Amino acid sequence: MALSLEEFIHSLDLRTLPRVLEIQSGFYFEGSIYEMFGDECCLSTGEVIKITDLKIKKIMAEICEQVEGCVSPKSFELPMNFPVRKDIVRILPSLDVEVKDITDNYDANWFLQVLSTQDLYEMTNKEFPIVAEVIEAPQGNQLPISILQPGKTIVIHKKCQASKILASEIRSNSPKRHFLIPTSYKGRFKRRPREFPTAYDLEIAKSEKEPLHVVATKAFHSPFEELSSVSVGDEFLVHHSQTTEVLCEGIKKVMDVLACEKILKNSRKAALLPLYMDGGFVEVIHDKKLYQISELCAQFRLPFNVKVSVRDLFIEKDILAATPGLQLEESITNSYLLISDFANPKKCWEIPVGRVNMTVQVVNNFSGDPGSLLVSTVVEEITEEQYYMIRRYEGSFLHPPPRPPKHPSGEKIELTPLSLAKKKTVNLPKSPKSVHVDRSKKLYLNQVGLDSKVPAGCQNDLADLEKQKRKTEATAVTEILKTEEHQKQ
Repeated sequence: MALSLEEFIHSLDLRTLPRVLEIQSGFYFEGSIYEMFGDECCLSTGEVIKITDLKIKKIMAEICEQVEGCVSPKSFELPMNFPVRKDIVRILPSLDVEVKDITDNYDANWFLQVLSTQDLYEMTNKEFPIVAEVIEAPQGNQLPISILQPGKTIVIHKKCQASKILASEIRSNSPKRHFLIPTSYKGRFKRRPREFPTAYDLEIAKSEKEPLHVVATKAFHSPFEELSSVSVGDEFLVHHSQTTEVLCEGIKKVMDVLACEKILKNSRKAALLPLYMDGGFVEVIHDKKLYQISELCAQFRLPFNVKVSVRDLFIEKDILAATPGLQLEESITNSYLLISDFANPKKCWEIPVGRVNMTVQVVNNFSGDPGSLLVSTVVEEITEEQYYMIRRYEGSFLHPPPRPPKHPSGEKIELTPLSLAKKKTVNLPKSPKSVHVDRSKKLYLNQVGLDSKVPAGCQNDLADLEKQKRKTEATAVTEILKTEEHQKQ
């Protein structure tokens, strides 16, 4: 049964693609929109076409026609991926033709097999290697040779997974450039100082290979005598984290601290810094060695700051050499297709599946023996959007340790009649207000009390919390006494 093309598209189940159609009433319009872009669309009666996909992306445009001295606009839809190539055309569903579905009576394999990058990756390993002709080349091709050009014949050897290092420029202004660096990169790096906003960051960055040497860039006054205060310019060697007891209003409390050595003029002095400490530190680098990227990833914990000292001499244009500095952020694994020029099948390149959009038509299976493949990798510069997509995807599988609270934890131990009364209220129902009190404020109140060292503004807030706490405790004691009196009666 013949249908208009628009009716067929509306009733099409995409899961049944591809479909083979026979044109029942032909369409030919000289001066059509297709011809304006150097291609002519001609669908003759009896012609057979294969519908491979349905694209929704389009833009609206207008063409003006001269009608009896007036300008009359004529609207049409133009696909975003225009123009088209000889055997591959994009047909608008509003085209005035009638079609008949003859898929069941036709060998769909007779048509040229056109595949996207994603289609190629979804093929099984047994189907490789194959020979293909590039139909549509990717935009912004970063390969040093023009392999992916329309009309070029290539060999797609296999699909694979490869690890790359995600890196960003170190610079104060935006936008920053982002890169994916292969571990086979032959350039050499020199270490650059890292910056650490808190003592907890020092704990994360410390290494067994060498002591972490830092200089304080922000002062910190410790509220506890057992812990060290910090002045701008103080130098420390970071050793390890531990716990220690501090005395707060006569009550001993356990706190997580960072054990360091403070470097003095002619000696060193032991120092304990609270892990919650908001400060500022910058690394002091004594290491003058040049590293390959594989050595950096093996010996140090990422993120890590470096600068290219010797460019990769095996790359014609090393885009990393001109960067002021790089932060190596994390190692990621991506999906790639291994391809080569048909004229030189041994030399292969990695094509990222998720970032290179190309269309090829399969010619035949590759029957030659390329021998051992020589895989050439490139430093890939990625866009801001691609950078955040990669970070978001990888971050969903990473679970970094939580940062400690801004203020030390630990409950105040009160050996008073009131504390004994509080023990009896454990099984009593609590009011919603008491359940939802901000716990961090309560902990901070317990730890520092109304110390004279706390700023006046903070003392007022703490005083209000203390009053609320005493009122809640008094109410609890009253309820206990009422309960005991009722039981006696």
